[in-house]
Amino acid sequence: MLLQAQVDTVQAQVDTVQAQVDTLPVFALTTATHRAGISWVELNDPYLSSLPYSGMGLRVELQEQRYLRAGDDRFSMVNRLTGLAAITTNPASTAQIETIAGAYAFGIRYHYRPLDQLVILAGGAVEGDFGVRANSRNVNNPVNMDIAANLNATVGARYLMPLRRRTLQFDAQAEIPLVGVMFVPYPGLSYYELYLSKQLSEAIFVSSLHNRQGGKLAFSVDVPFRRSTLHVGWRYHQLHYQGNGPVFTLAEHSVLLGISYDLFRSAGRSSRFPATYVRVR
Repeated sequence: MLLQAQVDTVQAQVDTVQAQVDTLPVFALTTATHRAGISWVELNDPYLSSLPYSGMGLRVELQEQRYLRAGDDRFSMVNRLTGLAAITTNPASTAQIETIAGAYAFGIRYHYRPLDQLVILAGGAVEGDFGVRANSRNVNNPVNMDIAANLNATVGARYLMPLRRRTLQFDAQAEIPLVGVMFVPYPGLSYYELYLSKQLSEAIFVSSLHNRQGGKLAFSVDVPFRRSTLHVGWRYHQLHYQGNGPVFTLAEHSVLLGISYDLFRSAGRSSRFPATYVRVR
């Protein structure tokens, strides 16, 4: 009887502690991924040259993701900021095009879990692109700007592979532009002439699948260590778009290396790391 009473007392204490833990607020952590790598770039910009150009570049990407609500693991938001600097040459290596480009995207994704270790992702993202290309050999039109805003469809999958000492995370993602607006100048007409003739608006087009086709495909693996997570990825981007003239093309293969870590943000004064939290998985 005494032993049973002691067991009941311990169980009551355990239930009390568990109830206290259950009543603690749950915080959503932000998972940040910083990665950089090299790219092989192939482009055709008819405004600067009728020849195809290819070469190497440097790509940098910063991404943050978190659940919209800490108590709901079905929806997450993603912020992504990317940059590219590349130098490409024509087939005869007699001229080169320097490219500096950046993009920002914000998206919402739905998480579907058919298995414990498998997550299917689907959603959309709003993306803004801005780039500058320069060809010093083109005297009349040495610079061209690449400006666009798109609504993209995104799909992906995430698989968690438990090992003896750590759990690997594999990610696959695809993204295609659906509708938006883009700036495409007509070859042979300078920006100054567009401004003087008040025809600048004629270089702005509504884009959709009929005049802007492409997509982004990415694979990555996260390997956790004691204090950080190693991120290794591969990315491919292909794009074809057209205004009232010839077709502009871009193809980029990237190999990326970086780190992933979790952030806790609080308003006001600095706060201690929360005792109960949830991260995107």
